[in-house]
Amino acid sequence: MTIDNNLNKNDIAPPVSVVIPNRTGMPHLSYSLESLRNTKYRNYQVVLVDDGSTDGSLSYVKNNHDKITILDNNGKRGFAGSVNTGIRHALEHGASYIAVFNNDIRVLPEWIELTLNVFAKGKRIGLVGFTEIVKENEELFYNSTVSRDTIVCREVKRLAGCLYICSSEVFHSIGYFDEDYFMYGEDNDFFTRLTRAGYSIIETTIPVWHYGEGSSQNNKFMPTWLAYRNALRFALKNESFWGILMMLVSLLNQGCNIFLKESANGPNFKRLRRYNPVINFALIVGSVCWNISKIIPTLKSRYYSNTQR
Repeated sequence: MTIDNNLNKNDIAPPVSVVIPNRTGMPHLSYSLESLRNTKYRNYQVVLVDDGSTDGSLSYVKNNHDKITILDNNGKRGFAGSVNTGIRHALEHGASYIAVFNNDIRVLPEWIELTLNVFAKGKRIGLVGFTEIVKENEELFYNSTVSRDTIVCREVKRLAGCLYICSSEVFHSIGYFDEDYFMYGEDNDFFTRLTRAGYSIIETTIPVWHYGEGSSQNNKFMPTWLAYRNALRFALKNESFWGILMMLVSLLNQGCNIFLKESANGPNFKRLRRYNPVINFALIVGSVCWNISKIIPTLKSRYYSNTQR
């Protein structure tokens, strides 16, 4: 479908909260927050939730972006925990929409207006996302052929997790992000719960440039470990027996199949293929063991998720 990008000037602009989880994100905050500062929407607040940074991130934000609210998450709660802290703050301050905004992205100045128009055109739209442009294709973001007068949308089951906007109603209905994921996979779990509750997810052709793993650039092992571990946890929490088995087979194929080509695959595939097949196999075995040790809380979470409507 095609969506008009011009908000009705007689409408009251609904309040939007932009939640930015941050941990040692100093190399990326300079360009990301400068991009956000150019946002044209007239009624938005920015909340940066810091998870124990020691790299000067907070000093930079305080000295250069004094309108941003900073919340201290006391460290080691991960991406999901930081997002939840920001969401609670946003809901307490009356936000109608909440954007989850990674600290290593660039956005168009019109990104909020364009997105809110999508919400205005449909019922039971819970979440609107963007088209991710990876860091290697930066020129595609700046030279995008996407018209700023119209955007094309399609309903999906999941989308890129670097930026999306949710209606506040969704969090009142299905709750927050599952913090047991810590980082990676919590968004797909949230998308699944959202669609199970009868909301739709809309992907748009609005581009967002994403560096990728901006908070993990000094520790590449952790994202790979969490990608394997959490993929299995997602399956145990949301899939049938065959779905769980297929997830395990898929991880073995992506991590250990030396004949599998990488060219047509996205960032998550590259994360899973960061090491050689032997190390990847060890990570998969470790993921199975970790999930077995956590099976009782995972099954309790599965039961709770399946009762949400």
